[in-house]
Amino acid sequence: MLIFWILLGFGFLVILQRAIYSAWWNRKISVTFRFSKRAVTEGETAELLERSENRKLLPLPIFGYSYTLSRSFASVSKSKEKTITMQRRFALAGRHAVTNRAKIAGLSRGIYCVDVVTANATDLFHFLHLECPIPFSASRLTVYPAKIPVQRFSFPARLILGSVTTRRRALEDPFALRSIRPYEIYDSPKIINWKASARTGELKVNQFEYTTDEALVFLLDMENGDVDDREELIRLASSLCRFFLRRSVSVALMANCRDCIIGRPIRVPVGADASHQITVDETLALIKLTIPVTEPFCEFLAGVPIESLKGALPVVLSADSSGSAHAAFLNTPGIRDGYYLSVKKDGSIQTESRLQLDISGTAAKEARL
Repeated sequence: MLIFWILLGFGFLVILQRAIYSAWWNRKISVTFRFSKRAVTEGETAELLERSENRKLLPLPIFGYSYTLSRSFASVSKSKEKTITMQRRFALAGRHAVTNRAKIAGLSRGIYCVDVVTANATDLFHFLHLECPIPFSASRLTVYPAKIPVQRFSFPARLILGSVTTRRRALEDPFALRSIRPYEIYDSPKIINWKASARTGELKVNQFEYTTDEALVFLLDMENGDVDDREELIRLASSLCRFFLRRSVSVALMANCRDCIIGRPIRVPVGADASHQITVDETLALIKLTIPVTEPFCEFLAGVPIESLKGALPVVLSADSSGSAHAAFLNTPGIRDGYYLSVKKDGSIQTESRLQLDISGTAAKEARL
């Protein structure tokens, strides 16, 4: 008789706890995802903090969840596209929280976020296997384009920098002294500061403010070339912006495509401070290569506002192999100066000025990636 009552009590307990867990197991449970950094660069490792909280007294002897971390767009072909699925399983006591850390490597350029969180649990005796989506909050991770080493694009970059320096000298204000710097062989004797030279024992020259701010406007062709070529083009644009910003040259950026968040055209206004590189990288991270371009590149060049190019040096970046983008660069009436940088299949960068100065032969070999 005693055994009978024990079995009856055990059966009642099993039924009762099954009813309680079925109704209450997923109440007051939440999972929070937070990246340790707001942004990383391609090739870096991101750390994701996962905090699970059970705010009720009912313990969960086995609690787990799975989530999918994916980009908000595909920057590579569908055959290469994939999402990252993570799974956790542990005990979660009542009024208790557990924190996990996940290190994620190999992220490509883009915006990453947690899409779906599915929780699962068992009852006290592991008879029930419960599963359902649960509320969660998550931060967003931005992956900036990777930076190309300066040596791989030093020839076109220094060629453009020379043009900027030449144009700047023509715009210097002789009545607004900015600083005094060491003499270079290309400096005019007229700007030598003889007092400073005598005091230091070496030649010093005056450096003046500019009557207007000389800037570079990068015009990106997101229509031509395959996906990998355009991805490399985005990395080149980011690397060139960093190169010139570190040399106090203002940069702006425009492209014939839209961002993947609200669909606005890709536009970065002129800027020269340290934070402007972040603005450039965040904008480039939003480019979705699988979305059709806003317009053909030739029409995009023709529609660039004249005021955007006033006092600025346009630099066209394209992976076009047909020659149509290059022809548009040469024939667009609003572009009277500037440079055309073409990313080639063999990993080289061909540079040509608006005046049809073709950098080829030995120069092209020096510019080879």
